[in-house]
Amino acid sequence: MERILMISYFAPPILSAESILVGKLLPELSRHFQIELVAAGDDVDFRKDETLAERTAAENVEIHRYHNPKPANKIVRRLYQKGASLFNDVNDKWMKQVLLRHKPKGPYKLIYSRSMPGVSHLAAHAFKQKLGVPWVAQFNDPWAHNPYHQYPLARMHQVEERNEAKVIHAADKLIFPTVEIRDLVASYYPGVDVKGKSVIMPHYYVEQLYGQAEGTPSQANGEDSRLTVSYIGDFYGLRSPEPLLQALQIVGEKAPEVAGRIHLRLIGNVDWRLQPLFDKFGPQLSTTIERVGQVPYLKSLAEMKNSDILLLIDAPSDVNLFLPSKLIDYFGARKPILGITAEKGTTGALIRSYGFPVADPREPERIAAELIGMVENLNRYRRLADENDTEMFTARSVADELARLFHQL
Repeated sequence: MERILMISYFAPPILSAESILVGKLLPELSRHFQIELVAAGDDVDFRKDETLAERTAAENVEIHRYHNPKPANKIVRRLYQKGASLFNDVNDKWMKQVLLRHKPKGPYKLIYSRSMPGVSHLAAHAFKQKLGVPWVAQFNDPWAHNPYHQYPLARMHQVEERNEAKVIHAADKLIFPTVEIRDLVASYYPGVDVKGKSVIMPHYYVEQLYGQAEGTPSQANGEDSRLTVSYIGDFYGLRSPEPLLQALQIVGEKAPEVAGRIHLRLIGNVDWRLQPLFDKFGPQLSTTIERVGQVPYLKSLAEMKNSDILLLIDAPSDVNLFLPSKLIDYFGARKPILGITAEKGTTGALIRSYGFPVADPREPERIAAELIGMVENLNRYRRLADENDTEMFTARSVADELARLFHQL
């Protein structure tokens, strides 16, 4: 079996979106290749989820972990990171350890790196120069030109642009989750045929990880019981609960019987700066709200299965560049979805292609109307969720596609 060198800063048991994607991919990709994975050890900025690591362990995978030294005290760490980020990638020390200590076993068919963070690609770039084998770099988010990430100094932005340029020029193949991210990156490198050496590849779910849900609360307790509407994810920055809370207030005014049936569950972290929104809207709503907090990944899948309607909420934008991995997990849960996201972009188009509604976060009236329509026609949306063909989003399908790409090289 051919061997590949895979570099991903995030890997289980770290609890992050990228780590979860790596954990789901490894067992399927290891059917095709012997994988030597270079990843971070414990990262004090992230929680650990040992159950995810246990469920995604695989033969033909050996993991080499290198520690990223950070101050243990949270305040000191934030000051350190803020200072370091003015001049270097905050994960630069991790990369230096990898390049100094990791002894590649080889021989390799290729190098495969994943980000964010972009430092995974920088380490892969160094190994590419040393080993001279093909290199596939996968970007799941924009790097130097992420519209939601502002650099504190122009100098640091220039450093990241140079780092990204090295990767774009040297990688043999590039993978993006959406054409929007690919086109954004291509616009900054007119001298490189970015589109010609790029592949669009979606995120993925693993059906076996959902377990056996006992049915939604409404199914268990009768048609007149409350409906569980769940948002699974964090609120921070421009991704705010305000559009949803405004919409629920409108639902209460226009369709009080619908508002009274909804039990909203918020499963994830809420930035403390957004708390005043709950203080403002909460007393005005006839909808009940339950804030659960962040849960382990497998628990989040069970929450999806035990919901009646799943909410996808994005930051306001004219075009959504991104494809949330959570949306693909929603597809795997086979539940009706309301997309509170931009009309334009891969995310909105995918949700609509499966027959579910999309409403711009800046239009609470529209969000309210779509939510009322879903509650009143829930059985139709349930049938859609059951019947939709989502095979292309299974981890096995995506791993097979990735393996075909690797063999082409």
